[in-house]
Amino acid sequence: MKRSGIFLLLLALNLAAFSQTKSLDSTALLILERMSSVITELNSCRLKAHSSYDEYVSGLGLIKHNEDADLLMKGPNKLYLSINGLRGQRTFFYNGKTLSYYSFSNNRYAQIPAPKTILGMADSIYSKFGVDLTAIDFFFPDFIDVLKQNSSFLTMLGQVNLNGRPCFQIAGAMDSISYQIWVTNDPFFLPVKAALVYTAKEMNPQFMVDYEWDLNQIYPDAIFEFTAPPGALRINPVASEQ
Repeated sequence: MKRSGIFLLLLALNLAAFSQTKSLDSTALLILERMSSVITELNSCRLKAHSSYDEYVSGLGLIKHNEDADLLMKGPNKLYLSINGLRGQRTFFYNGKTLSYYSFSNNRYAQIPAPKTILGMADSIYSKFGVDLTAIDFFFPDFIDVLKQNSSFLTMLGQVNLNGRPCFQIAGAMDSISYQIWVTNDPFFLPVKAALVYTAKEMNPQFMVDYEWDLNQIYPDAIFEFTAPPGALRINPVASEQ
C-alpha cells in the first residue's frame, strides 16, 4: 500500500476536481481556514508525529505498522526531520541550499542541491527518497482551496474531548479516500489528529497520526547542518531507501 508518507493527510490532493454535487459545510470550512491561517503565519515550529498505517499481506490481511517523526522547521529555508519506523531511523537536514539524508541503520548518506524554500524542497524529499513531509500540506497557503476542490463532502461532526483537550472533529471524503481531522478548540486551532481510510483499496486500509506542536521557538542554525559521521558511505539518493 502506498501510504501518505509519515502520515499524513492528503496524498489525494492531486486528484482531479469532482464533477458531482458537493456538500461542504461552512462551519467546517471556517474552522479549517482558521487553522490554516495560524499555521501559515508561524515563524518556526517543532512537530512530533506518531502514526500507524495498514499494509496488506497475502494470507494475513492488513498488518499494522507504526512510525514516529520529529520535524523542526524554521522559515523560510531550514528543516530537520527524523523518522523512526519499519525502515529504521532516517534523518533529513535542509539548510536552504542542500538536502542531506542519513540512515542510522546502515551508516549511509546522500546529498542533493535543494530549492530555496521548505515548501519547494518537500517535493525533493518525496521524489528522491519516497517520503512525504509530515503535515506539510497544512503549511501550503492554498491548502483550503485544494481541499475544497478535491472534496465531495465535508462536515463538522461536533466537539469531542481528545486526550483532555476540547477539539472539533471534521470529516470529509474524496474520490477514493475518506478523512478526519481533529482541530483544537482554543486560540491556536491546531490539527492534533488525522485519519485516512483508503476506500478504493482492498480491505480499506487506514492511516492515523497524532500531532504534538511546539510553536515559534528559537532554533540554532546548527540543527539544520549535516556532517557525515566517520566511515559513512555516500550513495546515490535514488537508492537511499534500499
